[in-house]
Amino acid sequence: MSETVKLTINGREVEVPKGTNLIEAARVAKTKVPHFCYHRDLSVAGNCRMCVVEVEGMRGLPIACNTVATEGMAVNTESDSVKENRAAIMEFLLINHPIDCPVCDQAGECKLQNYYMEHDRRDSVVAVEDKVKKGKAIEVGPRVMLDQERCVACSRCVRFCDEVTGTGELRLLNRGDHTTISTFPDKKLDNNYSVNTADICPVGALTSRDFRFQARSWYLKKDNSICPGCATGCNTQLSHYEQTTLEDYNGVAYRLKPRRNYNVNKAWMCDFGRSEYNQINDDRLIQPVASSIEIGWDGAFGTIRNALLPLVERGEDLVAGIASYDCTNEELWLFKKLMKDVFGTNEIAIIANREDGYSDDFLIAADKHPNRFGAKLIDEAACTRDLSSYLNKKVAVITLNADVLCEWRDQATTSAFTAIKHKICMQPNVSPTSEAASVVLPTTSYAEKDGTWTNKNGHVQRITPVLRKKFVLRTEIALMHEVAAIMGTEWQTQNAMELFNELTMQVSAFEGLDYGKIGKQGSAVGAGQTARA
Repeated sequence: MSETVKLTINGREVEVPKGTNLIEAARVAKTKVPHFCYHRDLSVAGNCRMCVVEVEGMRGLPIACNTVATEGMAVNTESDSVKENRAAIMEFLLINHPIDCPVCDQAGECKLQNYYMEHDRRDSVVAVEDKVKKGKAIEVGPRVMLDQERCVACSRCVRFCDEVTGTGELRLLNRGDHTTISTFPDKKLDNNYSVNTADICPVGALTSRDFRFQARSWYLKKDNSICPGCATGCNTQLSHYEQTTLEDYNGVAYRLKPRRNYNVNKAWMCDFGRSEYNQINDDRLIQPVASSIEIGWDGAFGTIRNALLPLVERGEDLVAGIASYDCTNEELWLFKKLMKDVFGTNEIAIIANREDGYSDDFLIAADKHPNRFGAKLIDEAACTRDLSSYLNKKVAVITLNADVLCEWRDQATTSAFTAIKHKICMQPNVSPTSEAASVVLPTTSYAEKDGTWTNKNGHVQRITPVLRKKFVLRTEIALMHEVAAIMGTEWQTQNAMELFNELTMQVSAFEGLDYGKIGKQGSAVGAGQTARA
């Protein structure tokens, strides 16, 4: 067990690991120490001076970010001298700030705004026309915009490019009130993690070009989610509209930002994964479709029953089932049950919707699916099944979020699929497969349903329904229950949690896990078994 030290912060005794700085010690004491340059995942710069505190027996006002907690230390974060120093720092930072909050994308999420209200509230001592003018709306990179006038020279972005990506595109230039951040001549901020610099910018100096001027932060609801863009499964925060006064915008996703999880993505995510919110908004299927014509749910289920019931009655294993690595563990488990219990199909196929792509040694995985690992644990044979052979002699096929006709699929498979008479597709977005289907049942996106994915390292993580769409949606689990019902098979109601509990009793890798253990940070497969041993 690591050594700890005890200290008092504002009269409250706390115990922290040895080597903890005073900002982090204050978190344990439920006390916030204001700061601009400090970031727990970067080196300490100590240049903003906003985090000064008073320490008994220590001269002056030390900065909390670079002062280590020691045994018996007595810290005061709210003394008169500390408050006066913070106000002076705020006044210094705002002397040349443009005060363009009404047109700044960071408004509502800006530390300058928050700290001004908490620690300053003084009038500016410099007239607007006398302030030092710097560059505005500079396209510093393909995905990031720079407004130099707003920069407080915290150097977070510089340290990120030096210490995390190792690309070193950004530097602080000049001195005094002419200090700015910029790239080297003929250099762009174009590494694959560049938008993280906008995330960690405490003011509005660096902003995401994709999100810029799209939404005001105070209208956005922010919920935990998981990036579906690759097998890493970065923990994210999904920003979306959820307003009673702006009903038309409800259910619209606007951005993904990284959420800290040291077991998966630390505090970062790649630029490619950020665009995954688009699949929530774009090309959504809203109504059931049969033969390219929108029909009601009753009509769709009636069509499915009329097509499939005669095949089941023949008892000749004529119905194929194809799912994808985009499905949750719970959906795959229920899909296997649907195909076996209802259609007498003992073998299903689980396929990739996207080809493997670029990867690096940090967060970007070559596998562009969130749950290939989980699929292999549930049914490894299904993940290696030859589709063209599997579809041979089948009369009907049911697909679950699987794009069989994607452009890179082999010709033998596409020909075999196209030749099948009855194609029942359940998926959230328009695709070549949905356009060729006999019946399409629209489903929910990853932000509208409950379930788990297992990332490339065997870390089981939960997704939850956080968006409320204007149109009525049915989850894949609900649709599979309804398909079973119209075919004459009644299951006891099983939600995602109940299905996962059933899965843990049947698949040894998941044994001992439950939604409580998984929580917000996930849990490794086998962890439950270890805990029980």
